[in-house]
Amino acid sequence: MPALPDWNVIAAVIFGIFVLYFISRLFFKPLKVIFYALLHLVLGGAVIFLYNLVGPLWGLPIGLNVISALIVGLMGLPGLGMLVALQYIFG
Repeated sequence: MPALPDWNVIAAVIFGIFVLYFISRLFFKPLKVIFYALLHLVLGGAVIFLYNLVGPLWGLPIGLNVISALIVGLMGLPGLGMLVALQYIFG
């Protein structure tokens, strides 16, 4: 007849599974937020790059940097419009 495992080992394995579960839940949400911020940053930079293909023809180029890319990435087209308006007013 096979020997039954020790109850301390079973309790340690169950405790380890719970610890891994809670640690993964703890770190997943911040990584998700960082991933979405980087995705919006890249998409905002792409939109500004595409705008800068025709923007200089109108005399309103927008500088491509992290802050402006994040503004356009988070706000979308209204953010691009805001940057164009700021460039028109203060440029």
